[in-house]
Amino acid sequence: MSVSLREQVPLPGRSRVMGDSGAVTAMTKGAARAGGEVLAAGGNAADAAVAAMLAAGVVEPAMNGLGGTAYAVVFEPGSGRVTALDGSARCPARADENMFEPLEGVGGGLYGFPPTRGDHAETGALSVLAPTAPATLVELHRRFGRLPLAAVVEPAVRLAEEGFVPDWVFAVHVAAGYRRLRLSPAAFALYTRGDGLPFVPGDDEDRLRNPELGGSLRVLAEEGSEPFYRGPLARRLAAAVNEAGGVLSETDLRAAAVREVPPLGFRFRDVEMSTLPENSGGPTLAAALAHLDAFAPAGPAGGDVADEVRFLHLVAESLRLAFLDRFAYLGDPESVPVPLPGLLDADYLRERRRGVSADGSRLDAPPEPAPPGPQEPAGASPSGAPVSDCTTHVNAMDGDGMAVALTGTLGGRFGSAFAVPGFGYPLNNGMMWFDPRPGRRISPAPGRRALHAAAPAIVLRAGAPWAVVGSPGGRRLISAVVMGMARLVDRGASIQDAVGGPGFHADAGPLTLDERTPEWGSVARGLEARGHRVLVRRETALSGHFGRASGIRASGTGGGIRFEPGVDPIRAATGVVVQKD
Repeated sequence: MSVSLREQVPLPGRSRVMGDSGAVTAMTKGAARAGGEVLAAGGNAADAAVAAMLAAGVVEPAMNGLGGTAYAVVFEPGSGRVTALDGSARCPARADENMFEPLEGVGGGLYGFPPTRGDHAETGALSVLAPTAPATLVELHRRFGRLPLAAVVEPAVRLAEEGFVPDWVFAVHVAAGYRRLRLSPAAFALYTRGDGLPFVPGDDEDRLRNPELGGSLRVLAEEGSEPFYRGPLARRLAAAVNEAGGVLSETDLRAAAVREVPPLGFRFRDVEMSTLPENSGGPTLAAALAHLDAFAPAGPAGGDVADEVRFLHLVAESLRLAFLDRFAYLGDPESVPVPLPGLLDADYLRERRRGVSADGSRLDAPPEPAPPGPQEPAGASPSGAPVSDCTTHVNAMDGDGMAVALTGTLGGRFGSAFAVPGFGYPLNNGMMWFDPRPGRRISPAPGRRALHAAAPAIVLRAGAPWAVVGSPGGRRLISAVVMGMARLVDRGASIQDAVGGPGFHADAGPLTLDERTPEWGSVARGLEARGHRVLVRRETALSGHFGRASGIRASGTGGGIRFEPGVDPIRAATGVVVQKD
């Protein structure tokens, strides 16, 4: 039997693609093709997801890589078990809440925190946390993969050593990060030519080759993740970070690990969803969908403006209530009290949305009952400024019934913009996930885990995988996944229309509406009449007003299952399906 790969590129006039043996989505063609190749070669969804994520670290290094973190949820066929792998990073042992000087009144970044003097929490060695991506990806493959690890890593090695032609999105990311990258000669040399200029996008003669990264990937393929945390490579990493002014130690690297955690499971309408728990975007996703689930489904799209206003109003209110609780109560449960069960308690949620109705105005002062359980409220964080996100997401499903949703990130664009000479990749700037102001529940503290927004999700219907979905975009990714699920389940949209439709974001601040929204002027006025402050924005390949959700949906039963990918239409995201010939 032979198989073929078919790509879905969501451009006007392109038809949707479907395959009978599985599908992979990624934010770039190179990563999606790598996952598809591995799936077509006999790998399963776990193999494909790891291959796609490793390739993404080569072709979209501004977003993720071996120097970052990763998180996954996996559905196993046969057992029907969902597993969550948490690669959240921890503060170094020498971190403390006074290590940065916050610049109050200057404006917030992606997470609403004030910037720091010298940009030290965002750029350079002091912003680096121990990477968890190598451990997470190797563990994901070890637990669930089918092919040898070397076969899964090989597409990424090939891309690194043979090179690839950067597209214009890559080139603009390098231009946007040019000033920060120049602070680290090792990082700057990775993404510029010998003359210090960026690569020319689309020029086949101007290929970007990264043999140093190829070497690091070969170490991963041959020895697993252990050398990245113990031994000579780990010592070189810790020494380089410390020589540049960081506080990461070999002990911090040895302590870095991926954890298996109980997945956060919940219902939305007639589907079962599983995502990450605790210090992730998962609890906020679950709370928002629980609020939305309390109201009647919106029904198919295409109605009048009033119907659209009613739908968006309820999504916005559901997100706002969930984000208010996120800002007040979430954090690392090992270091601060987190009333997670209480935040999702049905009675608490019911009281929380008291006064919200489908036809009423925005609730200016929602009731604020205390959730059951331990708590230490700290108040809401202001809305973060729109910036281009620095995260990537991969989905994979196979013909045997395995499903994987996998998110990887460096934190900011090119992470810390700091690279260890000879390694071939930048390290994360995970300190950006902590509030630089002392005394906050998510201020830096020794060993404290970051509060991140990743919310990869598995969706089951009648006990079988029906969809996988996830998104990059800072905390805006939560809105993107909520909106994708609302369109998919309530409005009966295709997966492409569900995740690739007009962007939308709401938290404790203004509601942001995509200019692609049909009749957006009338819709915006309708939302404003209900009390929402509305910002209308045009999304581009490099702006970050909205998350960029992607997903795969399975349809049919038995041997007639078909897989359909859905990807972001604004950027170069791609879906690949595997079809028996």
